[in-house]
Amino acid sequence: MSECSEASRNPIQSDFPYWFSEDGVLRHRETREPYRFPFRLHDARDTERAHRSLCLYITQHVHHLLESQFQLVKVFLEDSFVFMSAGALENPGSLLVLIQDLGTVRSGVWSWKLSAHDGLERGSQIPYVRWALLESCAVLLMNPNEGLQTHEQHVRMVWERMLSRSSPEHVFIVAHGYGGLAFVDLLCRQIDDVQRKVKAVAFLDSSHSFWHQPLGSAGRDWLKSHSRSWIPSRKPLNRSVGSLKAGCTQISAGTQCHDSTPVVCMESVFRFFSKMIKPKAPPTPFGIMTRSRSRAIEQNNNV
Repeated sequence: MSECSEASRNPIQSDFPYWFSEDGVLRHRETREPYRFPFRLHDARDTERAHRSLCLYITQHVHHLLESQFQLVKVFLEDSFVFMSAGALENPGSLLVLIQDLGTVRSGVWSWKLSAHDGLERGSQIPYVRWALLESCAVLLMNPNEGLQTHEQHVRMVWERMLSRSSPEHVFIVAHGYGGLAFVDLLCRQIDDVQRKVKAVAFLDSSHSFWHQPLGSAGRDWLKSHSRSWIPSRKPLNRSVGSLKAGCTQISAGTQCHDSTPVVCMESVFRFFSKMIKPKAPPTPFGIMTRSRSRAIEQNNNV
């Protein structure tokens, strides 16, 4: 495991015809018009090259921002890497871990499409990083689509080599799409270790299953009390959309778009995490005073 904080290791593609403005919107270098994908119906290869070029540019730009603006460090693990705050594993306190969906998106990105068309504030993980650091919470951004490992293997490797031996008192997990299934796979394999370290889990339109993954009763009981699931829905944000088979609290993500789920429900996710670390109020020593109980107490006092 080695670290690299030099943004110049992967220089940003200079011949890409678009660039990100200061507000994180992708615009044409000459016309300043918003990004438009150059789809060519009869040229699949050229369309594929354009898509790869777009993904490469977004990845390079986001990684540059993570290193230069947020001072995250790149930690290499075999044929992959992750980004994290300096000293995130050694310092006590809280640690936020982000796991993205299955596909081609890399560390720091939730969605290529949203990053290209709606900007980095909606398509990248930068808002989560910014919010966490402002709250003095360290961050670790997984990268399960990089390299030859499966999602499950990457999550397990990062846990075993980094998180299981880390010092933070509270570890929070945000898992989008297939990232939720990969986390539950980890929980099935290392339930005692995960329960000891993880304080809360936010599932964002997750692909996991409480009943088809071998959690067992202990794992399901732990998730019921330590996780919440945000589901794409027509209902307003935070409205209940639960079912008896859900296994944990399910609420509306405030959008029907899978890619938009992380950004739309971000504030709700952080409120949930904050609630999970607040000490619970001790039970009041006074019971509810009903009329019949009041009469009984009065009669006893008159005896």
